[in-house]
Amino acid sequence: MRSLYLAVTEIARNKLRFVVVFLIVALITILVLFTAALGDGLAQSTSEYLDGLDASLLAFQSDVNYQIPASRLGRSRLNAIRRVPGVLAVGPIGVSSATIIAVDGVACKELSAALIGVEPRAPGSPPVLRGDPLANSRAADAVVDQHIVERLGLPIGATITLKVVQGMEEQHYNLRVVGATSGSKINFTPAIFVPLQRWDRIRPQEQVGGSGNEIIFNIVAVQLDGSVPSATVADEVMVQVAHVEMTDPVTAYKATQGYQDMQSTLSLQQGFVLVIVVLIIGSFFQIQTLQKVAQIGMLKAIGASSWTVVGALLFQIMLTLLVGLSVGLAAVWLLAQALPTGIPLVFSGGKIAVAIASILAAGPLAAMLAVRTILKIEPLRALGLSA
Repeated sequence: MRSLYLAVTEIARNKLRFVVVFLIVALITILVLFTAALGDGLAQSTSEYLDGLDASLLAFQSDVNYQIPASRLGRSRLNAIRRVPGVLAVGPIGVSSATIIAVDGVACKELSAALIGVEPRAPGSPPVLRGDPLANSRAADAVVDQHIVERLGLPIGATITLKVVQGMEEQHYNLRVVGATSGSKINFTPAIFVPLQRWDRIRPQEQVGGSGNEIIFNIVAVQLDGSVPSATVADEVMVQVAHVEMTDPVTAYKATQGYQDMQSTLSLQQGFVLVIVVLIIGSFFQIQTLQKVAQIGMLKAIGASSWTVVGALLFQIMLTLLVGLSVGLAAVWLLAQALPTGIPLVFSGGKIAVAIASILAAGPLAAMLAVRTILKIEPLRALGLSA
């Protein structure tokens, strides 16, 4: 209790000095939490659609390293996968891009989107928040990601105009919005879902209006019936179907180009921030200790042990971190409410807990230099009374 009394008394008598440190810790907390949230948000923006698929496995063309744009599959392989024991249902998925240029015939600010072709009611077809799911495999209908709905103010039933390049010319296609979905970003881009046959007609390609031959899509979502382990089904598909490679959705999106580099960069930033915490807190309390050598000598001379003074130092560090963390958490919450929804930030309880624990753990580590100085202080020499 004596250590706590000394810690609180000194903070009360040096309010301005400690307020500055509180604010520094708060700013570092904001930086750590926003970096963690940005990492999760960017990861989610890369993988939302794949992560939320109603499928246990994905089929890719072999030797493309699970890169969706490079994969090419057709109906013959789709049917072959469907016949493998343990497979319940399969759904072809085609991924391309398009640009929204008008809503109900009125030009709007151009918005890039991922154009995804799926079979209605098959794996890969998105669930809807509002409106109706895709039903007709030939209709010019679309289910649109909620991000697009919010940015363009799209009502259900609106008609959007897409701009794509086919051959050497720019083509425009109209789609009727029949439903809205969420969690459907792929490679940071919100998606527009259309029936696969319609997708084949309007996707960017060498000739206008589709290939006219077998539809070529990118990947196949595979649902299992549970009678056979997923690893066994995957191996059997690769044995029975030529030039096909199977994986799970998590492995697929982690293989997305740039995903691992992005996550490594953000983790490195978080590590540097924690090093900065150690340096700032350690430097502040080391300077504090050097400025108080005479006072510490006096305390030791009147009977206070070195560990009482060390305890006061540790209490000060932990109080500083707790107050700074509290201010930082409050600021993060307020900023999260004020920021636009388009910014890819995802605050997860686990990441927040790890960030807080890391900052708190950095405090005692930062105190090591100051503790060493305190233990070396001799009362008489500190007071200038030694020979």
